[in-house]
Amino acid sequence: MTIDRRPPMFASYVFARHLLAIATVAFLLLPGPASAQEDEGARKAQVLQQAVEAMQKVLQPGPAVTALGDRATLKVPQGAGFVRQPEAGVWASASGYPGDPNLVGMLVPTSEQNWVVFIDYRSGVRFDDDEARNWNAEDLLARLKAATEEGNPAREKRGEPQLEVRDWLVRPRYDEGQHTLIWGANTPEKGGEADEGTGNIHGYVLGNEGYFELTLVSPAAEVASHVPIAQSLVAGLQFTAGHRYQDAVNGQAEVRPVTSLITPTSPDLRATVLAYLKANWLWLLAVLLVLAILAGSALRALRR
Repeated sequence: MTIDRRPPMFASYVFARHLLAIATVAFLLLPGPASAQEDEGARKAQVLQQAVEAMQKVLQPGPAVTALGDRATLKVPQGAGFVRQPEAGVWASASGYPGDPNLVGMLVPTSEQNWVVFIDYRSGVRFDDDEARNWNAEDLLARLKAATEEGNPAREKRGEPQLEVRDWLVRPRYDEGQHTLIWGANTPEKGGEADEGTGNIHGYVLGNEGYFELTLVSPAAEVASHVPIAQSLVAGLQFTAGHRYQDAVNGQAEVRPVTSLITPTSPDLRATVLAYLKANWLWLLAVLLVLAILAGSALRALRR
């Protein structure tokens, strides 16, 4: 970026570099040789800054409606901005998230808030929602606890923290008319405090041959306050004609029960991402601070 072409951004970059330094310090708290920590921390900070600068150039601030390919549209609310691919994926990679081929974009706050929403699309799946009419939230919680406990030996082998499910953060809510689902669980590290690390809220919008997943990530102590944001985003994502749940299925689609979105039978990318977040929450918090500051400054620059 050339500063003399976009002078409103200069002050924000000065502050952003300070926050990137915080991110570097956070990384230095990880175990390992001091010199290696310093070199790797500085490299991560530089890569992250470049990724955020690239995001600023394509940030679409709300309120707005953005297309998610030809399958759906998303209402971007006031106070948030949408980042398309490939810039979203570059930022996610720079922030240390595992690669996700299904990522279509992300939403970031345009004020100094600590959350980010990843938007994924997965095709070739159709969900049978009959059981959602009569499901029991306590039974689902028990199944989620059991599935999480069963996955702990594999997490331990991968060097990831073991997890435990305590209670619902958001009890599963399925809207039969809109074919949407939202839920969240309090899932700290095993034996840890409930407000440590990060928390997730999962939202799903179902189509006839695929679905969108919206995952809100925030520090655990704050995630409950962001439930309205997740609810608004799920309600604002609409499939286009031909891709809606009620539209005819044109190809082959695997049929699954809608409860599989809450209690998967095998570890998936979401579990891996959650384990990463639990282990690296301090780095994530610094990253979210950087993102919020730069997203907000981009919005102010666009309005001048």
